[in-house]
Amino acid sequence: MDTGYSYKPWVMLQWILLCSVFFQGGRFWAFAELEDADENELFQYVPSRGPDFWRWVEYALTSPLQIIIIAGSFYLRETLLIALMAALQGALVVSGYAIEMEIQALYTEKIALWQSQAPRKTFQSKNVLLIQIKLVFLLLCAYLCHTIIWAILIIKFRSSEQALIDCQNPSVMPPWIIIIIVLECALFSMFGIVLTVQALKAMFTTQITPEYTHLKWANVSTWYTVLSLSAKLILEWGFIQLLAAADGAGDWDTEFYNLNNTLNTIGM
Repeated sequence: MDTGYSYKPWVMLQWILLCSVFFQGGRFWAFAELEDADENELFQYVPSRGPDFWRWVEYALTSPLQIIIIAGSFYLRETLLIALMAALQGALVVSGYAIEMEIQALYTEKIALWQSQAPRKTFQSKNVLLIQIKLVFLLLCAYLCHTIIWAILIIKFRSSEQALIDCQNPSVMPPWIIIIIVLECALFSMFGIVLTVQALKAMFTTQITPEYTHLKWANVSTWYTVLSLSAKLILEWGFIQLLAAADGAGDWDTEFYNLNNTLNTIGM
């Protein structure tokens, strides 16, 4: 419904899928094993080599729009709030690359200490300690941003759901909205869990070799690919199911929009 300041979620969904096809297809086309990698090759994807900047570019171009679509699924219409959540999600994603760079720096420092045959001094190294402090700080900041975003979404959803009850409106929230919120929250959280597990293992493992780091980077790359595709496809599927449910329910969509518009007008 056009109120003068509207957006088209289908265009956003198409952009999300287009970005996924472009970046995932590019990784498939440029994939190379570490032993076959060419340092002079401009476009080459070697997941076991280390942090991949372009992976986080893909997430920065898509995940803020996913947050907007999730918020729009239950008619969250506060433009500034939605913009701030999307921007916070973008900043959160960019911080993921910074965390990976600190993990790589920690790997490099511990490998150097191990190869110098001084494993007992690993945790006494000033460089290792400083990197670990930076890593913990960045992780805490990322968790704070993630908590703020999803706390707002869940609180606003609960408020909209309660408004239907308080106004004795016969309409109810379609179950697909709850499914979208729960699954997307779980999948978005899994990105942080994968990153946190990798960081903790890097911090508390003393015997780190180049082979160990290559294996860890390959594993997390696989996890990120699975989580990214799952989050995007589930959002597409859930949104289509939501629209189908709204069409099947007749005028639920119009009733809820009118109710929400009335509540926003009177300042609720």
